[in-house]
Amino acid sequence: MAEVILSTEDLVVLGGPDTINVEVDFGSQGDRGSRIYVGNGKPDVVDIGQTPSLFDVYINLLTTDDEYLMMYQYVETLGTLQWVTLSKLGLNTYSENISIDFSTQNYCFVPISAIVSPSYVGNVNASNFNVNVTFGTSAGYPIVSSIKTEVVTVSDIENLKITFYAKEFDGTQWADISGSRTANLHISVV
Repeated sequence: MAEVILSTEDLVVLGGPDTINVEVDFGSQGDRGSRIYVGNGKPDVVDIGQTPSLFDVYINLLTTDDEYLMMYQYVETLGTLQWVTLSKLGLNTYSENISIDFSTQNYCFVPISAIVSPSYVGNVNASNFNVNVTFGTSAGYPIVSSIKTEVVTVSDIENLKITFYAKEFDGTQWADISGSRTANLHISVV
């Protein structure tokens, strides 16, 4: 260890050692910690490039997949290592602007799997959803509205059917809406 001393009448500077050795290889090496993988599809279909270890996590980023944003964990189940669904990474909300033509059809369908994790489909009813809607106006007149919600199955897919009832002030009175209006939907799970 070299020590440098500079001295003047007013100041003394002492230097530290030239090198410091830190030993970090004591004991046997343990298993690596868990890793988080992402891929375009379900983990049992996508090649992640290596063999997963116990407790690794995988997130499905394929937007067209029915399990988009689903998180899985690699765990032992009945003596077999496999990917198991943990939860969906999302807030169980749905937002969309849709056009409603009150002259022809005053309702819309939203697939329940677009709102909640697919594992909940079949276990919810209309009272599980908080639906907020506001309408865009064509002439700047106010619109008052109410909705009715129900869970219906269309082509083997569970949907939240939202029926809209609305009136628009035309400057002198409240009248039925004729034509299309944009409905701003926001649906959350309660």
